[in-house]
Amino acid sequence: MQNKARLLILIFIFLIAFILRFYKLGEVPFGFYQDESAIGYNAYSIIETGKDEYGENLPLYFKSFGDYKLPVYIYLDTIPIKLFGLNEFAVRFPSAFFGFLSVVVFYFFVKEFTRDKNLSLVAVGLFALNPWSLHYNRATFEVSISLFLFLLGGLILQKAFNGGSKGKFASGTLLFIISLYSYNLTRLLSPAFYLLLLILNIKKIKNISKTEIIITSFISVVMLVPFVKTLLASGGISSASGTLIFSSASVLAPMIELRSYFVDVPLSKFFFNTPELIFIKYLQNIISYFSPAFFFISGSSHGNHGIGNIGQLYLFEFPLVILGLIKIVKEKSSKYNLFIFWALIVIMAASLTREAPHATRSFFLISSLEVFSALGVLILINWAKSIKPSFLKIGISLIFVGFLFYNLIYYFYSYYVRFPIYYAKAWRLADKEVSLYIKENEHKYSKIIFDSKAGFMYSSLLFYSRFNPSEFQGTVQRLPDDSEGFSKVQSFGKYEFKDIDWSSYDKPGEKVLYVTTTEGKPLEVPPLKAVYYPKKPVVFSLGQEIIQFPIEEIAYVLVEKK
Repeated sequence: MQNKARLLILIFIFLIAFILRFYKLGEVPFGFYQDESAIGYNAYSIIETGKDEYGENLPLYFKSFGDYKLPVYIYLDTIPIKLFGLNEFAVRFPSAFFGFLSVVVFYFFVKEFTRDKNLSLVAVGLFALNPWSLHYNRATFEVSISLFLFLLGGLILQKAFNGGSKGKFASGTLLFIISLYSYNLTRLLSPAFYLLLLILNIKKIKNISKTEIIITSFISVVMLVPFVKTLLASGGISSASGTLIFSSASVLAPMIELRSYFVDVPLSKFFFNTPELIFIKYLQNIISYFSPAFFFISGSSHGNHGIGNIGQLYLFEFPLVILGLIKIVKEKSSKYNLFIFWALIVIMAASLTREAPHATRSFFLISSLEVFSALGVLILINWAKSIKPSFLKIGISLIFVGFLFYNLIYYFYSYYVRFPIYYAKAWRLADKEVSLYIKENEHKYSKIIFDSKAGFMYSSLLFYSRFNPSEFQGTVQRLPDDSEGFSKVQSFGKYEFKDIDWSSYDKPGEKVLYVTTTEGKPLEVPPLKAVYYPKKPVVFSLGQEIIQFPIEEIAYVLVEKK
């Protein structure tokens, strides 16, 4: 392929990647789930007060919903929020922006390691359209920034080892250190990837001057001080105790239950001790990451991590990935070592956590899988060239291209039409309507009470009402932390979150607005307003008969006490 044609295709791919990540960014996904609103409001709070929602001055870790968010996304998010205001587009902007930059860097990353321009072009085309990447880049996910840091850091480091200009080794190292502060799992992945690059380039380290190594080491120590200092504190490694398989109660409980059956059985302690059962769980998690259903058919079952009817990659990529892996095994070429070991490291690290396969924690697999898939494409193209007669070659090519386009159409229709409605509850769509209604009418009431059973997220109200951060920090009352470190908000300002005592509804007193559900409201109490999820079809089989009808589920009911 001519260089000019390759450049034009590359520019087109970058343009498509940008459009797909920014088109209707503030509208799709519908709604704004709790991690998004919490990240957005904390960034807003930093802008306004220099403190997070807990009143901590420029914190290294942001406590939120039982865990601790790392600082990179939140501090970066202050820029678009300052530019565009506190809205969905601004909060998702860093994810989309660095997701797009990841596509750009990925092309040069693959080319640097493989020295294959055609492979790089095909791989970046697949990466730009990848449903896993698109889904995460279009919502507030810290891993979108983490992957960018890994790709750019790896690219710069490799250039340094290949005899690049001074400063590249220091710059690449710096990016890997920053990634430590971007997402919880990068505390394992960042040093692992960095060490992998050093090992793969052990003979090329001599290309780095001793002066630059000394300067890099000094800068690294300085930047790692906050990380090491807080490693054992809240927000450090202890914050992951509920997630890791060897400390999560939800993982250990079934093991204890199984072991309790064999208390009186000879040698039971030898065969059913906790370390062995944890190791078995770890192996099960590893095997789960070789699931074709997860990667190519249904994807993640978590409502925020996928769209439910397509895999993390397209179905047409299943044979391509297999072909690519076969080629790598047969060729035994060292230029693919990074992508093989990268994938293994991600799987081994992600398998240490309780849910597997997990789309967020294994997000970094995209880079390796799309290289394998691109290799498969090149194999098919070379094979197609050898087919004779020509009409058979054209026919087979049209079938493959047609199937490819069907996959794309199926995904984009599902993403923009079905997914926003089907997963409206998971993305807390109704919280926005409630919050905006309250913002407009709160002056009418002396108190607004949210039924604790309704599940309304306080961060949604803070975000959509642009609640004054100083007032929130000064008035918020929280319950003590539970066993998972989550502290429920009891009240702030005129808002309360508790079980509603309906016995006082008919008694004279303050004018109050209640936010509850249909089930939480007594039948005799008249509703002021009902907030609905979008209308969606329900289809099921009754024997051999298919029943179909639309439903419009009520999310919240607002009740007024006069």
